[in-house]
Amino acid sequence: MSFDQKKLTDQQDFDSIKEKLNAMKTSETVGPVDTAGSVKPAGSDENESGEDDLPFLEYDYTSSTKSGNSNSNLGKAYGIITTGVEPLQIDDTGANIVAYISAAEREQIRLGGYVIVPYGNENLFGKISKLEYRQEFAVDDATEIHSRRMLGKDSRREINEEDYKLLALIDPICILYEKQNQLLRRMADRIPKPNTPVLPVMDKKMIQTGLNIPEEGIFLGHLSVGGELVKTESKPPTVAYYLRNDYSTGDPLIFRHMLVCGSTGTGKTFLTKNILRQFLAENSKYHPRIDPKREQNPCLVIMDPQDEYSQLYEDNTLTDNDKFSFESENVAYGGVSNTRTFTAKVDGERYSGKSRAQQVEFTIPFSFIRSNPWILEAAEMPENQKIGYEVLIDEYFKKADKRNEKPTYLGFKAFLEDSLNKEYFTEQTGKIHEATYGGIVRKVLNKSYERIFDKDAKPVTELFEVMFKPGQISVFPTEYIQSSRIRDLIVLSMMTVIVDNKLGTSGNETVKDTPIVLVLDEAHRYLSGASSTQSGKIIYKFSEAAKQGRKEGLGLFLITQDPQDIDVDILKQVNTKVVLNLNNDAAINAVKVPKEYEKRVPYLKKGQMIIHSPDNGDIVEIMGLSNCVVKHQ
Repeated sequence: MSFDQKKLTDQQDFDSIKEKLNAMKTSETVGPVDTAGSVKPAGSDENESGEDDLPFLEYDYTSSTKSGNSNSNLGKAYGIITTGVEPLQIDDTGANIVAYISAAEREQIRLGGYVIVPYGNENLFGKISKLEYRQEFAVDDATEIHSRRMLGKDSRREINEEDYKLLALIDPICILYEKQNQLLRRMADRIPKPNTPVLPVMDKKMIQTGLNIPEEGIFLGHLSVGGELVKTESKPPTVAYYLRNDYSTGDPLIFRHMLVCGSTGTGKTFLTKNILRQFLAENSKYHPRIDPKREQNPCLVIMDPQDEYSQLYEDNTLTDNDKFSFESENVAYGGVSNTRTFTAKVDGERYSGKSRAQQVEFTIPFSFIRSNPWILEAAEMPENQKIGYEVLIDEYFKKADKRNEKPTYLGFKAFLEDSLNKEYFTEQTGKIHEATYGGIVRKVLNKSYERIFDKDAKPVTELFEVMFKPGQISVFPTEYIQSSRIRDLIVLSMMTVIVDNKLGTSGNETVKDTPIVLVLDEAHRYLSGASSTQSGKIIYKFSEAAKQGRKEGLGLFLITQDPQDIDVDILKQVNTKVVLNLNNDAAINAVKVPKEYEKRVPYLKKGQMIIHSPDNGDIVEIMGLSNCVVKHQ
């Protein structure tokens, strides 16, 4: 017999077996046939030996927990726990819990989906970590003949689900139990019984407790699996994901810092507006540093390179259904009237952007450079030039003090260009080599700096009470400025103002006493791990700010498409990471989410994200809102 003939015979034998099995099923439905050839009525109480059939013992579900696991849910069971494929096992390092998924429920099951397995008065809460098809009958379907039959024109190309086993590996997350009418969770320390039903989780409270996520706080989105919203029998059916925002178990998590990262076009700005609006909700209040008994809204300070966040001032067009949905889940919506746009006065530039909020001009005084000389070191200097530059800047401010003169950039420029000063430092005292002096002058004297310092506007140091008010959104757009050097100088100066006054012992009391959320868009530009003087100084300041943020009431909210470029020491301090679609391996590795979620990141749809916040709950996938709670264009 040839190989092809043998395969054909095997297939014919398999078809014959299926026909016999179907005939047996039909016979069972009609009733057994007696020895005389007559058909007994279906459901006859006698078997062939004349004895009564033993009753089938059904699983007792009546003692399962009250929360979302009633008998009415048994018809929705995905399947049962099985030992027929692999043994049930649970130990300190993991578990091996396999479920057989019923043929009728296989379209509903999803990798990463949440399930419960009742123990009696408790429930195992877990998620599907693996799905696997196996053959019901030992048949070789990897043959040319079988392939042609399945691909033939007359073939329906459909499989009979009953010819296969769909097995699901359940990763136990915790055990849910009730104590004093309160649903609690503990580690999975029990093994489920064989043949126990595997049920979908239809109770919102069970999901929130199982994943250890808060029932209130800063709204981020709705729980989802594979881009599909998790639905329950609660009203509303979706499961809201909140970031803890109270002092019940420590400081609010925004003061442990937050990162939103995603490639261009993934909805970072849309999502960020929705999140930031929640910090100005009526119930989003924090303790001031000076008087912990008081509570007040934070001040949102936003560095806005694309002129997008001033729209937090304006309402979006929302339907009544949108508003009802937001209100049912405590989602704050509508523009914040207490929004101000602060624009730096720059020669030759004028802000004419999107903001309809009140606009306030400011200037950066050159006196600010006295304690932050590195701000002018945009062009990298070798060590000898850095030392010489600090000597010169210190000497200039001392002379200005003696003469009771206001220090200005133009005054410093004249000081450097004065031939007598050059002779004094290079020849008379030998403090600076002549070549070094020339290098300092070339790098520090820049036409851009003449356009920004000491302009006809209020100095930023005199506007602290206006800029940093509780319950206010202070937006600093920079898109209208053509020079990237000036844009960076403004952003770095404002970042430094906030951090120095928050952490310094002699800082401004208004800044110290106001809880501040500092929002930094394109954070990779300013918190890069590059080895320049500017980045080194700002990284040091922000590393300290990140460590002391909880104590000082300063939360960092970083937004970037290149998380791999943010300094590692700062990323380590970020507790909450919101990861949208990233298509760069280096970026994905930088956010350090668990492996099973890491591989999903490149496939996340717009608005779909991974939330990794260890102090808030288990890592989950969520979907953001489909509508923006404020204006977004």
